[in-house]
Amino acid sequence: MKKTFLVFATVLAATTASAAQLLEGIVVRVGDRIVTVTQYEHRLRERLAEIEHGADPSRAAALKSEARTGLVNELISELLIKDRADRLGITISDAEVKEAINRLKQQYNITTDQQFEDSLKQSGLTRTEMEARLRETLVTNKVFARELRNRADLSDPELRERYNREKEQYRLPERAHLREIVVLKPDSAAKLDEARTRANEVADAARKAGTDFANLATTMSESGSKDKGGDLGEVGKGDLVAELDKAVFNAAPGSVIGPIETKSAWFIMKVEQRLPSEVPAFETIKEKLRKNADDETFQRDYKAYIESLRKDAFIEIHEEMIPKA
Repeated sequence: MKKTFLVFATVLAATTASAAQLLEGIVVRVGDRIVTVTQYEHRLRERLAEIEHGADPSRAAALKSEARTGLVNELISELLIKDRADRLGITISDAEVKEAINRLKQQYNITTDQQFEDSLKQSGLTRTEMEARLRETLVTNKVFARELRNRADLSDPELRERYNREKEQYRLPERAHLREIVVLKPDSAAKLDEARTRANEVADAARKAGTDFANLATTMSESGSKDKGGDLGEVGKGDLVAELDKAVFNAAPGSVIGPIETKSAWFIMKVEQRLPSEVPAFETIKEKLRKNADDETFQRDYKAYIESLRKDAFIEIHEEMIPKA
């Protein structure tokens, strides 16, 4: 199967040594390409900032430590790939860059040039910097497509064997198919009793025989789900706030519960269906199994590929020039 591997979205632009660059320390040299102290520090700051803004706070310290210890090898890998691209005669045209930018815009629902420029500013990038990085990413993808493309997909029997071995990892929690009617708490304390009374009246109406809960939700709910008749779809045990979760998963299918008071509203819920914890059937997760297996295969092949490039490359690492944390 032919695939494009969109990786290294922020690839460091490798450079050959110039007289000006030789005035400062060199952290890594791969062939005639180098990474200077300034470039290393810039890359490290970017990576730490990404972790600071996007990682779980409980894991941030560990991820930052991993970034510091792994950055040199990451940079070497990128320079090796860039060197390999040159040897293979791989280039990227302006048209390919433009097409990739259009794909990014579609991916992030960007419809105007101004929105795109604003997005770049938020990322701290100029358009020139973004295009340079995107060009490097496209080069990397082409190298992988050329060098790592001969990887066969797993057959269905192989996937089924993997399913039998790993199926507990895909177990679904206990679930409930729910509909809701929400009565929001007013900003004014003087109107709180009135809203509470309304919530009780709606709950009483919902429990009357013959009441169409979906129609009632459409007319009485103050939640965005009212446009779907209050339908929330399947909700896993533990996904709701504690008071709602306890009530829902102690209720019988078909029952109406509530009003249940939370900090912001009263909830009247209909438990349309209760579903037990179960392992999905093979056919329903086959493609997910295939993707996970393919990703693992790529990571294994990528590691072996980089090792093979390192064996034939001239690499220098100047440990004394690596900035200390």
